[in-house]
Parts: sequence; C-alpha cells; structure tokens
Amino acid sequence: MLNLYNQNERRFLNKICRCSCSVSLIFVFLCFFVSCASSDSDYEAFVDYSNERSVRYEMEQIFSLHVTDPVQALARARNLFDNIVETNNRTENEYAPDLCAEVEELYNDSLTVVQENFSSAVSDSNWVDAIRFYRSLSVFGLAPEGWSEERIKENQINTWKEEGNFTLADLSSVKPSTPEDEAPDSDVISTKIPAVVTIWVDRGLALQRGIGYADIVIGSGFFIDKRGYLVTNYHVIASEVDPDYEGYSRLYIKLADNPDRRIPAKVVGWDPVFDLALVKTEIDPPEIFQLGSSRDLRLGTRIYAIGSPAGLERTLTSGIVSAQGRRLLSLGDVLQIDAPINHGNSGGPIIDEAGRVQAVVFAGIESYEGLNFAIPVEFLKLILPRLYSGGIVSHSWLGAYGRTFTPSSVSDTPGVSAVYCVPGLSLFQAGVPEGAVITAVNGVSVKTLEELQYYLLNEYPGTIVKLSGYLPASDSEDSSVPVENMEWYAVLYARPEKPGAVVIERDLQSRAFLPMFGMKLQRIGSTRQYSVADLIPGAIGDESGFSRNDVVEIRDFQADLKTGVLFTQLYAKRRKSGYMESFIGLGASLDSPSYF
Repeated sequence: MLNLYNQNERRFLNKICRCSCSVSLIFVFLCFFVSCASSDSDYEAFVDYSNERSVRYEMEQIFSLHVTDPVQALARARNLFDNIVETNNRTENEYAPDLCAEVEELYNDSLTVVQENFSSAVSDSNWVDAIRFYRSLSVFGLAPEGWSEERIKENQINTWKEEGNFTLADLSSVKPSTPEDEAPDSDVISTKIPAVVTIWVDRGLALQRGIGYADIVIGSGFFIDKRGYLVTNYHVIASEVDPDYEGYSRLYIKLADNPDRRIPAKVVGWDPVFDLALVKTEIDPPEIFQLGSSRDLRLGTRIYAIGSPAGLERTLTSGIVSAQGRRLLSLGDVLQIDAPINHGNSGGPIIDEAGRVQAVVFAGIESYEGLNFAIPVEFLKLILPRLYSGGIVSHSWLGAYGRTFTPSSVSDTPGVSAVYCVPGLSLFQAGVPEGAVITAVNGVSVKTLEELQYYLLNEYPGTIVKLSGYLPASDSEDSSVPVENMEWYAVLYARPEKPGAVVIERDLQSRAFLPMFGMKLQRIGSTRQYSVADLIPGAIGDESGFSRNDVVEIRDFQADLKTGVLFTQLYAKRRKSGYMESFIGLGASLDSPSYF
C-alpha cells in the first residue's frame, strides 16, 4: 500500500505507481555510494569581512567571475560593497580607505559587465538572457534605460511568431473555461481525440532467469503545435534522456486513426521535477490542443481524460476534481481527480468542456480506485518555453532548506524560515544567517514556503533577487522589542535534481542531519557523539521518537545516488526509550518539498 499522506519528506520514500505501462519483469538497480567527509570542523561564514586577506581573496574570485558568471560576480560584489563601503560610511576608520575604493571600483566594474551582457543579449535576440540581466540590474534600481520587462517580452513573442511558434506566442491569451456543468459537445470530442497519441518506448529485451521478455513502456501524449510537437510525461520517455540508462531505447508514437503504424520521434526538452517532456515528430498532426487555465478549476469541476489505457487508443473517461493542493511534487501542488485512469494514460490530457487542456495525467494508486493525480496546466505553461529551448529544464533555488514560519509574537511577520543554508550557495554567499525569516522577494510578500517556491519558479537561474527579512527574537529575548528588518542580494542557482546530494557533498555529516532528518546535532567532546539540540516537528527524527538532549553517535552515513535515498545508522540513547542503548536506522529522500 502506498502512503501519500505522511510528512512531505517521508512521502518521497514511497513509490507512486506510474501510469505508463511496462511489461518489463526485472529491474536492475546499480547503487553508487558516496560518503560525506567525516571532519567536524567549525562552520564558517562565506567571507570574513574583518579579515583583509579574506576580503581580497573574495575580490579575486569576483574578478575571475566577470567572464564565466557575471551575474554571480555582481551579486557578490554588491554584498562586498554593502559590508565594506557602506559599513565604513557608518563607522569611522573601520576599513582602510584604499580597500574601500577598490571594492567600490570592483562593484562598478561588475555593473558595467552585466550591462554590456544585457546589450549583447538584446543584439542577439537572446531574450531569456536579456530578462535575466534586466532583472538582475533592476534589483539595484539600475534597469537599462529605454527598456522594460514588457518590451523584452513583446520582442520575445515577436521572435516566437517569426519562428512559427504560435503555441508560445499565444500563452498569454488563454480563454476562460466554460461552466463545469456544460458537457463537451460531440464535435469537440471527435475533433480532439485524433490529437492524442500513444507513446511507445521500445527498450528491447529484459532478461529474467535466462528468458527474454519484451520491455515496452506505453504512455499517452497530445499535440500542442502544428509543427509536430507534443507533450507527455518525463517518466514515460526517461530512458531516452537518462544518462545513467545504458540499455536499448527507441521512441515512437502511434496515431489514433492508425495504431499499427509506429512513427519515430525524439525528445526535445524534459523536466524531471514536474514530470513533463516535449517530444517532436516529423509529421503534420491531425489536430492540436489549446492550453486552458487550471486557475478556473475548483472542487467538483467536471473534467475529461483522453488517453491510451493499456494501449487502447481513443479512450475517453470523465470525473471531477476531487481535491486541490496535493503536495506530490518537489516544487508544486497537483490535482486529485476521480476520472478512471489506468496504465498507459500517463502524459494524456485532462480537458474541460471546451476541449482545452487543464492538466496532464501523471500518477495514480492502483489499489485505490479513483485515486489519481494530474499536473495543473499552469506548470506546463510556465516551463513550456524552456522545454522548447531543449535539454533538461533547470529551476531556480537559493540553496536552502526551510519551513513556513508562524509568528509567535506581535513583533514577528509571517514568512519562510531559512532553517539550513548549503555552504557556498546563494543564501550562504549572501550572508543570510540560518534561522532568518524571509518575508519578501523583490518587494513581493511571501508568507509561506509554497509562495516563495512559486515565485522562484518564475525566475531563471542566474538572476539576482533582493530578499527582505529579519531575525526573529528568541524565547529568552524581549518579544516586545521591534525586530530589525534586513535585506540581502542573492543570485539564483540551478536547482539540482537531488538537493540532498549537494548537502552531503558540501557539508558535515552532523549538519546534514538538519535538512535530511530534521535533527540539529551539537557535538559532545571530540568523538562522533552528538546531542540533539533541536528537532523539526513532524520531520523524520521527530517521528522516529527522538527528543531534545538525546545522545547519538553516527555509525554509518551513505547516500544511494541511484535511488535518491540517504541511509544512516545511529547508536542512540533516547529519553522516550528510557535511555536504553540501541541502534537506530534512518532513511531520507535526497529530495524534499522543503528545499528552496
């Protein structure tokens, strides 16, 4: 039985039943283990601003980034400027005048480099980079003269039209859905069914006990572009693009009106996080779908699914939206639907009464009839330009693990608590202290982790954002004293598919316990023993019976990168067990909805 209702971290350890049909009877798992360094050295800040040698080293790093990553260079130069020049202006003779002058010059040079890159991007009609550079300059109030984001987007739309990509050009002009009690016209169904195809991935033979069996993955897809582009699930075509897959794999599609003909196809772009992929064929599609707006959906809205369950083409089923906001993806909520979904429906469209796509089928639970899930079309529209660009889609993140912060005093503001920052990444570089509460990004209020993540989804990696926030007062401090509002400039990195792998690569085992298991460990003496200093409510450590002040000793700590799970074994003395000595094994996913 699959449990999708535990805490967010734990649900990633469960396997959601994919709807793609596979007759493979054997799975071979190659596990690669990496161990985190066992050093327990002190956690240090990114730059020691009180040490001139540290500051000058950072200046050298910034200068070298002018060519390879000018946006990161600008973000780091601004943080250096704020901590050296601005601090020096507020306090007399804290830094040498020549150092302040050099830092200011470096910051101005970094601005110039990004401005030049913006001009080059505009000249090359590279509107994605133009938006990145424009936004990165705008956070400092230095938007390029004569330009606006609206003008850049207009140019981008015109470029799409020139390329014949009217699917992207029309994304901003989606019509609202029809009333939910209006059944689809028979002409709509007969017209749209030919736009749904069967995805057929031939993976050769799978061997079991010396006997070969056909290894076929079957899914659904739907045309969205008259030039032969169609959408499906990533997990259906994963063997086509997964660098770790070493077997045979060939991708075909089958049209509804001629299921015996296999038409070659290729994967253009894919997004493992949202389980979506863009596929291209060299035929003229008989019909295409228009993308709707899932913002119009609500509980009880009638929806319709078209696909090839068990390879049976031209199958239409109906149902309603059973629930919204199911957190089954790392970066977004999905719809729960009760329309009958079976193996082979993966990647098929969920449509409204007008035949417009409202969602994409991606998962279900076999043992529970009518418990199925679909990805809202809003996420597809958001990443579609990046899918067309080709390759794997990268999403932005700040290199942190956090939770929604609920204020306990009137002086605090709702936001997102940066529980943990990955060494060397965005928040760490920007000097955001762990425990700080982020309340706004670029002036836009964020009250929950989900709001912050959705905002970052709309930003490209390699963009500078301005974060606003504060350090909440501790329980021992006077909560009536107003908190000091703070600002930080951070450059967005590309979110890895397994953020936890980056954590254990860059940080100490003991510190990794906080984002991985929700346990903040404090070293006891010089051994590998630790005291549990704090626990995140509902996280793995809390649910496994640990309490504050429990004593643990790390005996094993290994990450299985293939399956995306971290395993650890602890020698523990727990209060809830009467401090009896015992060995405890814990497992955690290397991905989690709590990373941002």
